[in-house]
Amino acid sequence: MNSTTHTASVKSSATARGAAAQGERGYALLGLLLTLAIMSIYLVSSVVPNVKMQVQRSKEDELIYRGNQIAKAIARYYGMRALRPLQIRQPPPYGYLTNLKKLRDGVTLGVTQFRFARASELIDPLTGVEWEPVRARDPRIMGVLQAYAMTNNWTITPDYSLIAGPPVVKHATKKSDTTATPPQGAGSGQPGGAAVVRPPANPNNEEGDDDDDDDDEPEMNDPLAHLFKSDANPSFGQSNIPIVGVAPKLKGKSIHTLYGLENYEEWVFIYIPLIPLNGVPNNPNFEGPPGGRLRTSP
Repeated sequence: MNSTTHTASVKSSATARGAAAQGERGYALLGLLLTLAIMSIYLVSSVVPNVKMQVQRSKEDELIYRGNQIAKAIARYYGMRALRPLQIRQPPPYGYLTNLKKLRDGVTLGVTQFRFARASELIDPLTGVEWEPVRARDPRIMGVLQAYAMTNNWTITPDYSLIAGPPVVKHATKKSDTTATPPQGAGSGQPGGAAVVRPPANPNNEEGDDDDDDDDEPEMNDPLAHLFKSDANPSFGQSNIPIVGVAPKLKGKSIHTLYGLENYEEWVFIYIPLIPLNGVPNNPNFEGPPGGRLRTSP
């Protein structure tokens, strides 16, 4: 073997070893990239949900703040600028609130115009659109009042009961109609005979239910009945029933809880002052907690 052939053989072996080493480095780099990709996916899958939850939590905080602000604005509307417990037995001089925009646009009393809410407060931060107005006798109101009463040691007042629903009448237990115990022996023709119990007289000999059965309920005076007789079939968004609160339009489970209520569709923001059980506080502008105490889940 001459020197030229030996040199060529050495160069060929070196080239082969170099190619093999380069291939190994390539596989090592590819493995490193795959490892980094897997770690990135794992980190993203664990971080993104937390980020989304934090964003939702922040939006809920803003939702609760704005909802309480609107609830107070509605109370001030009915209280003629004073923050008082809700009552809608009589409308204010400028009429009932039937459109939320009236809080932003304001009302004119005499020569003075009053506004009750900022434009930004009319927007639900979770959806970016206006709140859903909650009108008197909405079925959700009683649920919120009961939840609030339980968490704040509050008693539902008559005005708030009327806002939540019509007066409720309990059935009265009726006594059986019986004849008086007859004199001794009158029942059997013998001394000491048993008393005879006779059914009420039915001169027409008619069968069927008596008009005064236990299912009948006495009529109760509903001070708000007139509001609903004229609004039996309201058009969407054009109801004349007074607005007393607002609710988010989003449905589903929430992160925060509002007085223990865990679903958005149960939430209603309505002004409820924390009044002591022994009566109304001396301060007429007493607010209690800002729209109600917020309880958050752990």
